[in-house]
Amino acid sequence: MVCLSLNLESLPLATLIPLVLLRTFVQTGLFIIGHDAMHGILAPKRLKLNHCIGAVALILYAGLSYRRCKSNHALHHLKAETERDPDYQSHPDHSVLRWFGDFMSRYMNAGALTILALFWMALTILNPSTDQQAVLSVAVFCALPLILSALQLFFVGTWFPHHLNKNNPNRQTPRSLTIHPLLSFAACYHFGYHREHHLSPSTPWFDLPRLRQRSPLSQTA
Repeated sequence: MVCLSLNLESLPLATLIPLVLLRTFVQTGLFIIGHDAMHGILAPKRLKLNHCIGAVALILYAGLSYRRCKSNHALHHLKAETERDPDYQSHPDHSVLRWFGDFMSRYMNAGALTILALFWMALTILNPSTDQQAVLSVAVFCALPLILSALQLFFVGTWFPHHLNKNNPNRQTPRSLTIHPLLSFAACYHFGYHREHHLSPSTPWFDLPRLRQRSPLSQTA
């Protein structure tokens, strides 16, 4: 990775921040590939290939188990916003941090953490920079983008669309962001058009803006 060879001490913040954000966006893209594979829409006529691509994407994303993610995500769609929904926090008084912690615990297990640790260790060893610079580069361009990506996916694709509002308990869920498609793409590959995704799970991420334009039912917060 080109970023890992950069000298962070001489890199201005005006350059470093966009690079980290770009890495975060690419990192999130790996999960989106895995997500669409879970719905069988990467290669619908070749499901073995479809699932293989998805498995590779999720391993590269965060060492995640494709089988586990696929099982949880199928249940999320089948039992959305119920006690059986693994991605849902039903109590309106529970904090968003508690929800995020519960959400992450269902996917980031010891196996995933071990894969990540081994991968980052290999990158550190292979980095031609000094040991301290190599560790810092992996932290800034691998660990930090993964954390930001997890927050991005959680807030845009889980918390915002599904959270209850104790001040307005009758508000429609899942809901969608009311933003321009370019901003929706930048926010999280159109995961913000979440009601449309639940209405049509077989629609690939890049086609969700079309559904959004045709759906007057989607509402924002």
